[in-house]
Amino acid sequence: MELLSKKTMTMVLCGGKGERLYPLTRDRAKPSVPFLGAYRIIDFSLSNALNSGLRRIALLTQYKSLSLERHILNGWSIFHAESGDYVISLPAQGRVSDHWYEGTADAVFQNIYTIQQENPEAVLVLSGDHVYNADYRKLLLFFGQTDADALIMTRTIPIGEASRFGVIGVDNERRIVQFMEKPKHPFATPWDPAKSLISMGVYLFKTPVLIRALMRDARSAKSTHDFGRDIIPALIDGHRVFAYTFDDYWEDIGTIDAYWEANMAFLSPEPPVILRDPAWPVRTYKPQYPPTFISGADVRASIIGQGSSFTDCRIVNSIVGAGVRVEPGADISDSIILDDVRVQRGARLRKVIIDKSSTIPERFETGFDADKDARNFKISRTGIRVVPKGWTSE
Repeated sequence: MELLSKKTMTMVLCGGKGERLYPLTRDRAKPSVPFLGAYRIIDFSLSNALNSGLRRIALLTQYKSLSLERHILNGWSIFHAESGDYVISLPAQGRVSDHWYEGTADAVFQNIYTIQQENPEAVLVLSGDHVYNADYRKLLLFFGQTDADALIMTRTIPIGEASRFGVIGVDNERRIVQFMEKPKHPFATPWDPAKSLISMGVYLFKTPVLIRALMRDARSAKSTHDFGRDIIPALIDGHRVFAYTFDDYWEDIGTIDAYWEANMAFLSPEPPVILRDPAWPVRTYKPQYPPTFISGADVRASIIGQGSSFTDCRIVNSIVGAGVRVEPGADISDSIILDDVRVQRGARLRKVIIDKSSTIPERFETGFDADKDARNFKISRTGIRVVPKGWTSE
């Protein structure tokens, strides 16, 4: 297992536009969206790889990648050049085509030269917008035990929720016999008629199998060049494709509501344990801020970042990033405040996400009047207001 880890190349898909997370993705790629006041979403997949002994990691970047590139440079430049290990970014380079990445499979195909140069025995493909802790060594072990050509990480969920995902049918040995991307009528698992088995967007391939599949897919005029829609269904009949089940905490951060709920889960009486295992640290880059200062503030059930200042205010059930200043009389509840925001005197905020470097003026209110708020901010399906980066009322 350890030997296969050293002979595995990891490719992290970071090129999606993240339109459903707008305006948080107005100026940044989805994997670089801040999370829990201290991390970026990409940190979880990268930490999983690093903690699993995977040391050759390539990020396939595309849209609005500057924020992500800076984060990788500042927080993930951790390997000496002579070690042969790396965390690097691979934007679309025009080596095999003149267009940007046009699907998850096309992103890997456009870097097929890099794979051939590295010559790994296996390629692990990850998504850069998921929050979870997974030991990929267990995936590699199952890969070897089944002599699989390809493997998909999966999880079981209620059948009524499965239409948002790729749904997988397996036999008694967990060999995949059916795959449908976002079916209107999901099918059940063999062991529970109330559950479906869904893809997590994590794929492990024998390198020759992957290269042949990508080249065949690239020649197809009808293909969408997507792993779920095209590559996996084409492999099922003639190859050994298996499902590895993962049923621990996992969140796909695809929408504003999913982002808000995933953050708020860490403020519950029983939060996810993924940050509490000293043997499985989540690595990130943390800027140099001074300690947080609190004077006369009522702060309850909240996560507070470094370098913030709270004076005679109230903060309840909220996540506050680094360098935030909250002035007297301000009241914040059920909200996510990103770095370097200033909340001035008497402002009232409820169920709001405020992006970085914004200024909330004195006695400003949001989260109470939907009609009024809709004139200034995006409002999600469940009523979460989103204040864009650098916003000010002036």
